[in-house]
Amino acid sequence: MRLMCKADGPFDNLEMPIEAKGKFACLTYHTIAEEKSQYTVSEQQLRCHLALLKAEAITVEDFEHLERRLRSRQGVPHRYVVLTVDDGHMSAMRAADLLEKHGFYATFFLTRDRCLNRPGFIRRPEMQELRRRGFSLGAHGTTHRPPTLLPEKRCIREIKESREWLEDVLGEQVRYMAAPGGFINSRVTKLAHQHGYVLTGTCIEWMNSFESMNLPGKVNRINVRQHFSDEAFRGIVQGHLNFYVRRRVRAASLWIPKQVTAWLKSTEQSALEAKTRLRPGSTD
Repeated sequence: MRLMCKADGPFDNLEMPIEAKGKFACLTYHTIAEEKSQYTVSEQQLRCHLALLKAEAITVEDFEHLERRLRSRQGVPHRYVVLTVDDGHMSAMRAADLLEKHGFYATFFLTRDRCLNRPGFIRRPEMQELRRRGFSLGAHGTTHRPPTLLPEKRCIREIKESREWLEDVLGEQVRYMAAPGGFINSRVTKLAHQHGYVLTGTCIEWMNSFESMNLPGKVNRINVRQHFSDEAFRGIVQGHLNFYVRRRVRAASLWIPKQVTAWLKSTEQSALEAKTRLRPGSTD
């Protein structure tokens, strides 16, 4: 079968390698739009990705279904991926429509302050609608600040308050979290588990091994980027070692610049918050 994508060319001859048994990728999307941004994919790209997964009989599930599999130790299908959508942009509702059309599941990770205050992000009614439609939701911080760069008390606030907010919206326990920006370490993982999260999403670009996963635990995720070709997407799904090694090498080379940039942004945001607290009549 050949699936033609105007942006990316044909998808054909997808074969899952034998060594991928028991292993799976977690695909992470952000915004669905036509704008030029590395974490934005067009609707046409998303349609092509989902059509490929459907045509090749790949089971597409969310964190909720993965948790059930881990609890029952029933394993995962030979052709299997987990799918997540981060941040809570309004285009998440369009993504949900396309996922639903194919019978796919996804976990939507939402950042509290963006969904409360920023235009273009989903609000309480959309969150509740997603849950009614069978999708799972998870926390993605209160401010989207890198948790690894925050003092422990502030990190706990981000982890705890984002969960409490989403639980209030949904009226049920929230069990999943994705670290904003992929900034995660052993401290953040431990705090997430202590505050009730059973699965924590990372941005470590590597396949997951079902047999080595536990609850509570982490899920490696790869951000689907606008510039990824059909061959790159194929490599993600199939677990091609060359693709993943290249991504890890790239991540290592960018680690220091990424940390510095995140620290500068976090420091700037802290300064703005401090100014706000010092204004007459402000409360905290």
